[in-house]
Amino acid sequence: MEKHKLKVLCAAYKNKPNKFDNEPVELLNNTDLEEQNMFLDHCVPTKRMSSTSKTPPAVFAPKSFDEDHLSVNIIWTVSAPKPFTSVVVMPPCDDSEDDSVDHTANHCNKAMVNDTLPKVITAKCQLQQDSDEETKPSKSRKGSDSSCQHLKASDFEKIMQDLLGIATSIYCCLIVTQEHFPQTLISETMLAKEAWQEASKLAGLTTQFTPSLVKMMTRRTSQVCRELKTKMQALTASFFGFCTSCSTAAIKQNCDLAESLKDGTCSVFKDWEKRSRIYRTGLIQAAVNDMWFANRNDEGVIHSKYFDPLPLEILALILTLIECCIDEWMTGVKEYIKFSSATYTLVYLVHLSSLWRFDECTSTYNLLGKIGVNILNIAWLHAGVNPLVAHTTPVGFTDDVFDDAIEEYKAEAREE
Repeated sequence: MEKHKLKVLCAAYKNKPNKFDNEPVELLNNTDLEEQNMFLDHCVPTKRMSSTSKTPPAVFAPKSFDEDHLSVNIIWTVSAPKPFTSVVVMPPCDDSEDDSVDHTANHCNKAMVNDTLPKVITAKCQLQQDSDEETKPSKSRKGSDSSCQHLKASDFEKIMQDLLGIATSIYCCLIVTQEHFPQTLISETMLAKEAWQEASKLAGLTTQFTPSLVKMMTRRTSQVCRELKTKMQALTASFFGFCTSCSTAAIKQNCDLAESLKDGTCSVFKDWEKRSRIYRTGLIQAAVNDMWFANRNDEGVIHSKYFDPLPLEILALILTLIECCIDEWMTGVKEYIKFSSATYTLVYLVHLSSLWRFDECTSTYNLLGKIGVNILNIAWLHAGVNPLVAHTTPVGFTDDVFDDAIEEYKAEAREE
């Protein structure tokens, strides 16, 4: 009880010393007082913060007593010097008492505070760092795991780059001549594998076909679609005479023209108004010329075996692209429509089925075969290659020629 009275008297003397004439005698022996003030009256020394640092916010602890019971206010101040966080306990003490700081008590005070608050603050800082890293854009990194990187042709050796270029070119030919809208990833992989085997055979190399190479080649599927669509847009607009004007008359004319071409798929006829000479429209010829026979180095010339005879799949693809480009003019003003598998696979299959049935019905006269030959001959000329030379296969010499060379050598030797 005596100890409690001393504490109350000490607190009263510190808060209102003017009411006392002199310091109470009971406070001269302050052994018990030091035990109480170990965490209240002393200041924990911290690292000196730079002048540019911001003043940390102060958090006031809840009062345990009201003013009538001579309460003591405790202020917790959290400073943020890097790399550690410190906590300072600031009591309302006089400057005269700073000289009597017990450093042993300060160390105990600092250890006790650091065991509580800094753990929470450190966790908060860690969460903030994790959040910052999540907002940073991810970068592709090269590693042993091919699934964690985005390979490019330049990442390989020069010989592999050449082989990959040949295989990718063959893969693009297979996409347009065999299966332009692969229904499964297995179909794409099989086409890529076939292209890689053919390229390895041409180069005389035996190399492993890795999953990374499969991904690099199959990415070309969507690129081929975009390239063909871009070329077909300009050809379709100029061939049918769609107008880019925004006038009312031009818009109405575009709408009427698009509707007439879509009616009964008239775009496949050379004369779409009379619906005559099916599959002989000049737009098919223009598409073949620009897409695969633009010059001597184009895919149709280099890999001619995939285009001769002209596959029905190419004709179906061109007709589907024509319909997609006409659809863009249905409102009278050109609006972009994506040439996607989901939208145009059914249209492609319908055209392919019609071509098969036309070939079967006209097999006696081989009409579709003659149409394909005529298209290819004109395409070869457009690429700057004589069709007769293109279809000529080089033939080696027979043994008779070599025997004649031997006899000529013997005769020249006797004359000498």
